[in-house]
Amino acid sequence: MNGPLVVFGCGGHGKVVADAAKAAGYRVLGFVDHDARRLGSSVFGLTVLATGVDGALDVCRAERAELVVAVGDNRNRAKIFAELVARQAPLTTVVHPRSVIAESAQIGTGTVVFAGVVVNPDAVIGANVILNTGTTVDHDNWLGDHAHLSPGVHLGGCVRVGAGTHLGVGVSVRNNITIGSWSVVGVGAAVVKHLPDHVVAYGTPAVAVGSTPALL
Repeated sequence: MNGPLVVFGCGGHGKVVADAAKAAGYRVLGFVDHDARRLGSSVFGLTVLATGVDGALDVCRAERAELVVAVGDNRNRAKIFAELVARQAPLTTVVHPRSVIAESAQIGTGTVVFAGVVVNPDAVIGANVILNTGTTVDHDNWLGDHAHLSPGVHLGGCVRVGAGTHLGVGVSVRNNITIGSWSVVGVGAAVVKHLPDHVVAYGTPAVAVGSTPALL
């Protein structure tokens, strides 16, 4: 049994994180959100307890609770996570019990792993990553911090996905492929050639059709 947990973010993604945390044996106390209008409201049967990073830290100190960031947008999630790390927040990792994680795989702090996920031997998953429902991460993969694999993404062996990159629902990636940082690969794409940093790509086979903004 895990201890008390606060979920930072009360949108749809936050609901899934809270559900996974409950399944993993956490006592989910409620949500924190940046939108002050949500304070005191009920989401997924849980109360929005506080707002902002200061509010999250106050609740965690008062309740001796751990914290997980549940914000779907990679850039916003990375910004919140960095501020919480700088403030030495008690961040934790949530792994749904109906996922399969190889003993030799490494999962970074703040990452969330949902039901049906498979992570195979010697895969390395960074911090603050989302492995969404039913994704498969094969052997010797490497995922950078703040990446997001949407439901049903499948990675072959020895794939590298850069920090902050988002793979849409149902993306498939051939073995030995590298996808750069802060890129977006659209729904259903088949990635069979390397993709660089800061591109938008889609199609079968996936091709770069645009670029993503530079980080501020």
